[in-house]
Amino acid sequence: MQWSAKDIIRYYKTNEFAYNVWGRNMHYGYWEPGIRTQRQASLRFNEVMAAIAHIGRNDRVLDAGCGVGGASIYLAKKFGCRATGITICPRQVEKARKNARAEGVDHLTEFYEMDYEHTTFQDGRFDVVWGLESICYAKSKKQFVEEASRVTGGHGRLIVGDGFASRETYSDKDKKLLHRWLDGWIVTFLDTPAAFMRYAAAAGYRKYEYEDVTSKVMPTSRLMFVASLPFFPFHIVDKIHRLKSYPTDGMFNQYLSLRRKLWQYGIFYAEK
Repeated sequence: MQWSAKDIIRYYKTNEFAYNVWGRNMHYGYWEPGIRTQRQASLRFNEVMAAIAHIGRNDRVLDAGCGVGGASIYLAKKFGCRATGITICPRQVEKARKNARAEGVDHLTEFYEMDYEHTTFQDGRFDVVWGLESICYAKSKKQFVEEASRVTGGHGRLIVGDGFASRETYSDKDKKLLHRWLDGWIVTFLDTPAAFMRYAAAAGYRKYEYEDVTSKVMPTSRLMFVASLPFFPFHIVDKIHRLKSYPTDGMFNQYLSLRRKLWQYGIFYAEK
């Protein structure tokens, strides 16, 4: 299904309660020995991404699809760098600014309502473009990469942690399962890592790499699957009569499709 910006805004407004459960870093997380909670895993993913992107004090970071400011706030507190977060959800802008004030980094952060595929920033405004579980929503991943290249100028870096398609084409059965998950999270489609590499090369990036970290996020995937089980009757009904939506649709099918390797979770990094 082709989802619109209004659909995405409505989805995040409806599911604001999830931030209270997950924390402001609402993503799968990166599980390693010593990680015991989902919030620890989510924070660890920020650390891993920052290390890969070589984030430093003097960097100007664009947090593309910033949610309620989790990554921007983390980067500002950890490194003392300047972080600008953008999101198409007006309520998230308000909450991100409030969270930054509460954490004492409002002088290092700023948040705006803006589409990351078509920003109003001047060329070369940033050093790094960061996207963590947000670029899956891009109508055109190619356009996003091109815009990231433009706003970072001649020495920019790009880092994306997200779901990626495991293949270019799918059987009808596999496609149906994959999209039952994607529709549950209002995501229209995923691109492959190879496609991101093509986009990066065309946009002027000299170096690009991809790491499949599915094994690191699998504990979260299983956790969401288990949390969805009390709502299993909805899934039975849904097989007979397609429901318009229900809260656990994505939670249930993301695990089934990930276990069948219809998609993968990875970190894509590019630099000029």
